[in-house]
Amino acid sequence: MKKEAKRIEAKGKFVFILFMFLLAFTMLFGKILYLKVVHGAEYSAEAKKQQINRYDTVTMPNRGNIVDRNEQLLAVSTTVYNVALDSIQLAEGEKESDNKARERTLTTLCEYFPELKYDTLKKYITKNPKTGEPYLNNHWKYLKKGVSRETTEKLKKEKLRGVYFEESSKRTYPLNELACHVIGFARGGASWGLEKYYADYMAGTPGRSFMLYQGADQVEYKNYKAKNGDTLVTTLDYNIQQLAEEVVNETQAEWPSENVAAIVMNPNTGEIYAMAESHAYDLNNPDEPLEAKTDATFEEVWNEMTTTEQMEYMNKTWRNFCVSDSFEPGSVYKPLVAAAGLEEGVITPNSTFVCNGVEVRGDKEMHCHLRSGHGSLNIQEIMAQSCNPGVIHIAERLGKEKFYEYQQEFGFGYKTGIDLPSEMDASGQLHSLEGIGPVELATMSFGQTFNCTAIQMITAFSSIINGGNMVRPHIVSQIIDADGNVVLQNNTEVVRKVISEETSAYMRTALKATVDHGLGKKIAIGGYSIGCKTGTAQQGSRKQDRLWTLTNMSYFPAENPQFIVFTIINKPFDYVDGLQTPAPMTKKLIEGIIKYKNMEPTQETENAKNLSKHQTVKIGDYIGSVIYDVAGDLDGKDLQYKVIGTGNTITNQVPKAGTEVDVGSEILLYVTKSEDESGTVGVPDVVGKSYAKAEKELKSSGFTVAFEGDRDGIVVSQEPKYGVSIEEGSEVILTMGEKETTTAKDKTNGNTTGRSDVKTEEVRTTTEVTESTQTTERKKTIKKQITGAEE
Repeated sequence: MKKEAKRIEAKGKFVFILFMFLLAFTMLFGKILYLKVVHGAEYSAEAKKQQINRYDTVTMPNRGNIVDRNEQLLAVSTTVYNVALDSIQLAEGEKESDNKARERTLTTLCEYFPELKYDTLKKYITKNPKTGEPYLNNHWKYLKKGVSRETTEKLKKEKLRGVYFEESSKRTYPLNELACHVIGFARGGASWGLEKYYADYMAGTPGRSFMLYQGADQVEYKNYKAKNGDTLVTTLDYNIQQLAEEVVNETQAEWPSENVAAIVMNPNTGEIYAMAESHAYDLNNPDEPLEAKTDATFEEVWNEMTTTEQMEYMNKTWRNFCVSDSFEPGSVYKPLVAAAGLEEGVITPNSTFVCNGVEVRGDKEMHCHLRSGHGSLNIQEIMAQSCNPGVIHIAERLGKEKFYEYQQEFGFGYKTGIDLPSEMDASGQLHSLEGIGPVELATMSFGQTFNCTAIQMITAFSSIINGGNMVRPHIVSQIIDADGNVVLQNNTEVVRKVISEETSAYMRTALKATVDHGLGKKIAIGGYSIGCKTGTAQQGSRKQDRLWTLTNMSYFPAENPQFIVFTIINKPFDYVDGLQTPAPMTKKLIEGIIKYKNMEPTQETENAKNLSKHQTVKIGDYIGSVIYDVAGDLDGKDLQYKVIGTGNTITNQVPKAGTEVDVGSEILLYVTKSEDESGTVGVPDVVGKSYAKAEKELKSSGFTVAFEGDRDGIVVSQEPKYGVSIEEGSEVILTMGEKETTTAKDKTNGNTTGRSDVKTEEVRTTTEVTESTQTTERKKTIKKQITGAEE
């Protein structure tokens, strides 16, 4: 009985255990079924998401190019590649073939990219004995970014295990600082110029690259290519822009000022051919001021500045003065007053006014620049002599209501609509109609006590010489997509009619007198008819130190204007009345345009023949050629050249093939190394230097030097030529010739004064002290220019 009872008890326990097991299994199955039915879709999506877990990135498209009107590249984005390492994949496998594959990957990467350290890469794929996983347990580690397509293609052919390539984009500006304030840049959260205004067009459509893991071992790499952005075709002309920047920089160097600027525009269409400003910056390196590279004193001051001061300075540097800053225009405004008076019939071309040298309104005396007075002047002579009393009388005949109306019609206080960001309207710096009294009306007539921007002024002035039309200025003529389709066309846009063709025709002719015998005669060019108005305007509070803005508005040919040129010297630091003037820069710029465009003279003179029949040559197509052959061709055409990069193969040129340029012009040649040129070095340009300087420069570049001729002379030629890349340690042969001039020092064997050594040492000491004092003063001046405060 006891045995039977025990058997029944054991059986009962077994049944109970079985029941509990079945119950637990049923509950687990129910839970799984519940999760499958209720959360199945959610978990399935999450599982799929985790399959694409280790690498999923957006591939940025190449930003659209920016070109000038002749298709010269101003900004370009190129496809580059980021090289990445899958250390987990590379670490897998214990066979000898796996070890060889790992070793080959690491050594090859270090050969291509010397900055990578073999030991570091080896550590990445070494397995941690505690975890059994690589120390860098990662499927995607960037090793090198911004690798060229050429290098990437070579590396791809190596078929390295665990190495992957991601497409990216690099923005470059081939001409560095050219038109920097117009083109602007886009980087991080900051953007300026056309890069900002047309960002949506140039952005393109991103692509996507990711890895899809099928199971534990199978990896599928997916890459959906990006769509590149649209190309901006600008109205800029590279050659005219270069001319404008040249005269701006020369003027800034001669007369340091807060701003020096020049705009060249077609007055009939509003196309901007050039917009140049001092304080340029390198678009490829916008954070560093150019002055810091060339001026040791500036660099010293710059390094002493705080980060905040440096940022404030760079923000001012990036700012486009021509559209974003205002000034009192001065006498260049007078022709607009005359045009309004003629249009309203309150004056005629034969109207005369007497200038006694001063006009009194209220308690204010307003003088003419000729204090003794001009006497009786007609409208043409009031403009030519820039007579203040004469234009005051015209404004008073108009009355303040009509004066104010025309000021509005000419666009003052409103944006012109130019396709550049941050345009100022200066509306807060104009008088309201109610605020115009006798004194204000008088001062406004000669362009004082109100502000405008440079682009407002040139746009308004264009309307009085183009037939009376206010035309919207613009920088971009077309936007073209990757397939060549025009997605945006900026045609000439007449905003409104301001004056009649009859009034405009008179103003075009009348302003020629300013150049023929008036205050603008310094810009006269024999054989060419030019209209002009000069301007000098006091700025800011009249109680403080006097600040001035000097302007010149010129157009040509006067009878049928195709170009209007506005030059500005804004607030020169050491202003002397009658010394600083924009006339020289204006004349040089106009002469350059006449030569470049081969413009026919309106009347025969010897000077006109020289300008219109100057020597030009056509540039060949050098892309793909070897620099040595091209250098000889350029020398034969009397053209200068500058080599950018290292190597012997030319990849780009500026200007492009087929362009007509003046004899003596400089051509930019962009070069790169071919496969068999590793270890070569570009030969520097030492022509024109003394033997000592040439030898020092060549030896520092890794070459040996030999010479022919008089060692005391200067280098007249070199072989190999400048820019050619040759093996380091190669010999460069210099041909020496006589110096062009002989200094007094040469004639006296080093003693230029004939004084004793003691006396010479005294002079040297005095000179060093003077130079030290000058350096200190210059630092103070630079500090004031940068920060606006005394050191």
